[in-house]
Amino acid sequence: MTRAAQGIRTAVVGSGVAGLTAAHILARRHDVVMYEGDDRTGGHAHTHDVPSADGRVHRVDSGFIVHNRRTYPNLLRLFSELGVTTQASEMSMSVRCEGCGLEYAGARGPSGLFAQARNVARGRYLRMLAEVPVFHRAARRLLAESDDDTLTLGEFLTRGRFSAYFVAHFMTPLVAAVWSCDAATARRAPARYLFRFLAHHGLLSVTGSPVWRTVTGGSRSYVDRVVKQLGAVHTATPVRSVRRHSDGVELTTGDGLTTAYDSVVIATHPDQALRLLADPTPEESQVLGAFRYSRNSTVLHTDTGVLPRGARARAAWNYLMPTCGVAADRVRVSYDMNRLQRLTAPETFVVTLGGEDCVDPGRVLARMTYEHPVLTPESVAAQQRLPGLGGPRTAYAGAYHGWGFHEDGCRSGAAAAAALGVVW
Repeated sequence: MTRAAQGIRTAVVGSGVAGLTAAHILARRHDVVMYEGDDRTGGHAHTHDVPSADGRVHRVDSGFIVHNRRTYPNLLRLFSELGVTTQASEMSMSVRCEGCGLEYAGARGPSGLFAQARNVARGRYLRMLAEVPVFHRAARRLLAESDDDTLTLGEFLTRGRFSAYFVAHFMTPLVAAVWSCDAATARRAPARYLFRFLAHHGLLSVTGSPVWRTVTGGSRSYVDRVVKQLGAVHTATPVRSVRRHSDGVELTTGDGLTTAYDSVVIATHPDQALRLLADPTPEESQVLGAFRYSRNSTVLHTDTGVLPRGARARAAWNYLMPTCGVAADRVRVSYDMNRLQRLTAPETFVVTLGGEDCVDPGRVLARMTYEHPVLTPESVAAQQRLPGLGGPRTAYAGAYHGWGFHEDGCRSGAAAAAALGVVW
């Protein structure tokens, strides 16, 4: 007799990739009920149906966009089991500086690096290019020789005597764009932790990056297939409290209804998880309370004015600097979704994070707010204690268990299911 037949009931709170993965695995042996406070499932897997001037409706992603076959093994297994297809994508990044006028694109060869003819005469820019392999070697050396996760990126760059121009026009855009954070936050991030991610993805060398891919038809494709498997999914139903007992857990939703379950997966952000707990242990308070998130306004639109002015400098990811300074108040990055999702349309669909004020309001198609984990020495230390949290009836999942990406959420969802007795 399977455990589902025995009536083991498990609630999954949160329908992002972590909750979806946990539910997908647990549903084989448990009766799973999913709760989501938003009116849609998927979290950062967010696909919009956008009508085009060509008469077609394009499915455009605005949250989770890319993955690869080298470093996303758990997500690829999930896609395989669901029958989700993917396609190759372009992963390039540009920087446009309103201060000095520089525009260039990486991962697009010499034509991108010298998208502006005058780049060949920019002394500071040429020195910056020469510093890139120096940085790569220094970062790999730190990974090989040190286990100190308290050294920040800013301290590492200062010790290495990297130029202010390199920090402002290469290093900060790279980290800020990948982790959706402002320049000051990027410099406070733990250096070794960042470099492990960059090395893992082939980004500590000029060549060697994996081929990046997108979900064919938008990331909602996989979300819909997981949800279809589940017996009950409650959207627009925020959970207000989780109370644990010796023989089970009780979930109380915003409408005041309390329901009993045998176990629960809390697949929300850690600060949200802590607020849900009616009876947090001291360790849960310490560990979950060590994480914080950035909140970024995001718009889907067709205003190409946020992209580099020169066509050769335009890339898949486009970072906009208002000045040459390194202390920008927020990240301003625009994703060219036509490039990333291989969309053929008369419009260029763009997703801009943090730069809503730069976008023509008349060309906005949708507005969203996304939250991203902020990497700090404290959060990295707290991650080491996450596997010990919970107990026989409570498991935690979320991308904050890793670098904050879809693979991290998927992996944590599988671990949460295993903690409740169902191994993938």
